[in-house]
Amino acid sequence: MNEKYKYLIIGNGISCLSAIREIRKNDKEETIAVISKEPYLTYYRIKLTECISKDFKDEELLVNKQEWYDEKKVKVVLNKIAKKINVTESSIELDDGMKIFYEKLLLTVGSSPFFPPIIRKCEDGIFALRTIEDLRHIKEYFNHCKSITVIGGGLLGLEAAWSIKNLQKEVNVIEFSPFLLPNQLDEEISRKLERKLFDMGINIYLNSSCEEILGEDEVNGIKLKNNGEIHTDAVLFSTGVRSNLGLVRETDIDFDRGIKVDSHMRTNLKNIYAAGDAAQVDGKVLALWSAGNEQGKVAGANMSGGEREYTSAIPYTTLEIGDVSLFSAGNIKIYDDLYEFRDENNGIHHKLFSCDGKITGVILFGDIKGMNKFRKAVIDKEDVKKCLEDNVGFRKI
Repeated sequence: MNEKYKYLIIGNGISCLSAIREIRKNDKEETIAVISKEPYLTYYRIKLTECISKDFKDEELLVNKQEWYDEKKVKVVLNKIAKKINVTESSIELDDGMKIFYEKLLLTVGSSPFFPPIIRKCEDGIFALRTIEDLRHIKEYFNHCKSITVIGGGLLGLEAAWSIKNLQKEVNVIEFSPFLLPNQLDEEISRKLERKLFDMGINIYLNSSCEEILGEDEVNGIKLKNNGEIHTDAVLFSTGVRSNLGLVRETDIDFDRGIKVDSHMRTNLKNIYAAGDAAQVDGKVLALWSAGNEQGKVAGANMSGGEREYTSAIPYTTLEIGDVSLFSAGNIKIYDDLYEFRDENNGIHHKLFSCDGKITGVILFGDIKGMNKFRKAVIDKEDVKKCLEDNVGFRKI
């Protein structure tokens, strides 16, 4: 039996959810359907890493329960895979052979973990964390491990390492860069973070990469490219994601690293939109929860008769693990002047970056209570003099 909907969404992440909200603001009655390959309603992927060391129930991770979808008059089809898009007849085909027709289609098909090409024979003990099912497998396997290695020292990698440490495991982090979080921190503050993590019992290997995962049937070690070896019982990859493009490859929908969209989140086909980890805007695939949320709003608004444009937000980062607290926003690479505030007794080190007399970047380390006002200062490109008057104690360096 075939069905038809005014609005059809493939994928069930945060972009989908925010699109539904916007559609229903403009269109209270027309039909909406969501197709999801997972068995769960939209959940907080950003909370998965902390659950490595915690007991959890599925419903605790859900953004909204079934009642929300019922109130919005949204049909959600779970555990079904969209296998094919026929753009000529505006339909999709599911893995069970069912065909669904649409007037407007939104692709929020997400991304998959990227696994670097590394020599290995074994299969057991190698993971990436992307879904609730991944989390279940990881938790079960880690129960039998003493030492676990995270490959990738970005935000998610460090959060995962801390969560694993809370399981009373030995933890290694392998990071290719010469210091941690080079896009969010300068080297001076990054070294402070590194020392903090070491004091927390996390082993950091910088300027390092994995050449081979050792073990015949299951992981028992890692060979580094500098010829060093690390004993480990499992490997968790945190090396980024790649857009899921399988559904569009055999269609007329333009794609590159992601599905190409304009500022209205519209593809080259006027009734098809994309948002989230699979969308490429201005040559970039952001793959961030916050970006996906905003892109979904724009797509949903424009699909339902609105007029909204997406503009890339100022990037910002927050990390809170153990007694580590840091915040970073804006551009910390290019600046004319640099200001800092230090309180070594309390482990506080803040930096402000400016260009042409305007605040363009900030790093807060040790005390991030003021992160919202500093983020606003970066977004607004606040005048340096005003910012310094409002935040006493900074000095030019």
